[in-house]
Amino acid sequence: MPSHSPETDEPKSYTFAWSATIVLILVYVLGLLIFPPLYDAPKGEASSLVLFIGRFHPIFLHLPVGILTVLCLFELICSTRRGEQKYGDASLLMLLLGSAGAVLAVFAGIMLSREGGYVGGNFSLHQTMGLLGTAGVLVGLVVRLIAMGRGSMELLNAYRALYFVSFGIMGLGAHFGGNMSHGNTFLTKYAPAAVKGPMVSMEKLFLSFVEKPKEEKAKPQAEEKTEPKPEEKAQPKPEMAEKPATPPTTPPPAPAGDEKLVFQHVILPVLTAKCNKCHCEEKSKGKLRMDTYEMAMNGGENGKNFVAGNLKESLSIERILLPDSDDDHMPPEGKDQLKPEEIELLKWWVEQGASGTQKVSDAKFPATLQATVDGILKG
Repeated sequence: MPSHSPETDEPKSYTFAWSATIVLILVYVLGLLIFPPLYDAPKGEASSLVLFIGRFHPIFLHLPVGILTVLCLFELICSTRRGEQKYGDASLLMLLLGSAGAVLAVFAGIMLSREGGYVGGNFSLHQTMGLLGTAGVLVGLVVRLIAMGRGSMELLNAYRALYFVSFGIMGLGAHFGGNMSHGNTFLTKYAPAAVKGPMVSMEKLFLSFVEKPKEEKAKPQAEEKTEPKPEEKAQPKPEMAEKPATPPTTPPPAPAGDEKLVFQHVILPVLTAKCNKCHCEEKSKGKLRMDTYEMAMNGGENGKNFVAGNLKESLSIERILLPDSDDDHMPPEGKDQLKPEEIELLKWWVEQGASGTQKVSDAKFPATLQATVDGILKG
């Protein structure tokens, strides 16, 4: 039976809600057709207006998440007929506002991705789950309106199941978005072991669906000592036989597999903590990555990221040294800043030649930086 107004006992009208719902669905579908999401680097430069709107993605994202979170509580209260009669209209209003906010967040996110530098598994999952979760909430909005018009608690319960699943997908997508902004270990770093294990396993499972298996880099191996064949021993080469015997020379020992390198074990941890949240495989702002030695030396759009022996030509050093108030200062305002000793360590490394193969045991760190180096190595 259709729902009735308690004052007039007449069926309630949901004309406005239906109109708003239809508009939202049309905007969502047509918008995705006209402005489809990208999973690869954008081709060409986006307009300044698109990028301007895209920067509002975090605001458009947090607003609907807050509304839809409160709605979860209301829907639990509305799971009884009495609760639905009392708070059903309020739940519908929150669902409409949350749906509209989710649609805005999706399109702002797509616009933001046009900046470039958003790639990898975390981005793919964040975008896909945002799209699916928003679609599910919109479908749930339709089901709720139908259920309220018919006064069907069974259909309302079906809507709630759909809504909670869709909101869960949104929340999971938001988690992978957080990984993009703060790094993969941001949420799990201080988690209890009992919670950390399942969370990391869950992340790996989802990422395995969208990421290609990474090829393991071949580790340098010590040259195997091969015994000469018997015939080679018995038949020395004539020219060797004529020369007087000389003491055999011992080849230099091969580097131990666990020997630590300056870049890999001292410099990279600093870059990972302070720079690679925006300059890594998942998010390469300015087309710059610093998660490997080769990427760090190649630079991004401007090149000359680290120039061996030349601090003035090294763009990253230049931007790190800018005043915090400067728009080009790195890391940007609000991000974890480099400590003075970390800056000095990066400067020392560049001045010493920015080597990727120098061993820690061979490096002559300044006495003022030794404690910092020791702390990083103990890490």
